[in-house]
Amino acid sequence: MEREQVRVLSVDVLESLAAAMVRCKEDLAAALLEGDSEVERTIVWVERDRVPHWRKRMQRLDHDVLEARSALFRKENHRVSRDSKPSTVDERKALAKAQAALEDADRRWKASQRWSQELPRHNAEYKRGTNLLAAMVDRELPAAIAALRRMTIALERYRREEPIDLRTLLPDREKPDPSDSTRRGPSADSGPGGES
Repeated sequence: MEREQVRVLSVDVLESLAAAMVRCKEDLAAALLEGDSEVERTIVWVERDRVPHWRKRMQRLDHDVLEARSALFRKENHRVSRDSKPSTVDERKALAKAQAALEDADRRWKASQRWSQELPRHNAEYKRGTNLLAAMVDRELPAAIAALRRMTIALERYRREEPIDLRTLLPDREKPDPSDSTRRGPSADSGPGGES
């Protein structure tokens, strides 16, 4: 059987990769935190700012529509003489403008109410979608960084021709338990060659 040879040109590249992975982990964690914060701020803004704002705006505009109707009614009923009727063009334009503004505010108020109910659902979907990435940032990347650092140390020792203890390369969860009684091999009461 032919032995495969590994040709390591630079351990520095592995160290650079580990440093890049640390920066990546930090950037991803910051991005997830910033995204969560931004979504929460948006929900609070819609619920506590936009819905009350448009409700108050509708009340003011409703008052403006009533005033515009009143002005139109006064102008239509005011006669300078029996045969002449005053022009109500300006009053009609003012009423149409006030009604359009009220309809726009009503549409925006309804949209704000709808979004104040829908945004929490969308936020829950967003969090479900980012849970895998958050788990990777919290668990997988640190484990990969630690493994890469262990490999770097082992390669440095190999280069210096120091003996390598392979058990130190295994992650903690994979290290064999020394108290494990299911191990096979010669025991203290067995004879040579492991036989009793």
